[in-house]
Amino acid sequence: MAFGEKLKSLRLSKGLGVNQLALKSGVSASQISRFEKGERKDPTLDTVKKLSKALGVSISYFEDGHQSTPDLIAARIDEDASEEEVEEILKFIDYINNRDHN
Repeated sequence: MAFGEKLKSLRLSKGLGVNQLALKSGVSASQISRFEKGERKDPTLDTVKKLSKALGVSISYFEDGHQSTPDLIAARIDEDASEEEVEEILKFIDYINNRDHN
């Protein structure tokens, strides 16, 4: 199930309207509507965090079971991570990949 479908299903199950969720989450009603209609497919991690908190679920609720490993890793990296922190993570991934292939 796509992000927008999960969002709409969960929102409705909680008995919330789009405007109510917008007020509760800090994500605009128009943005929520675009996600639900499939007009926007890739929310930022910050947006997912806000919606998850407002709906009372973990961010993993919105993970797509078909995401690639790099996408899952990227989703776990905080948007506020410094360039140095991201570089460290990438170096560690390279280390793991090279270690496993030697």
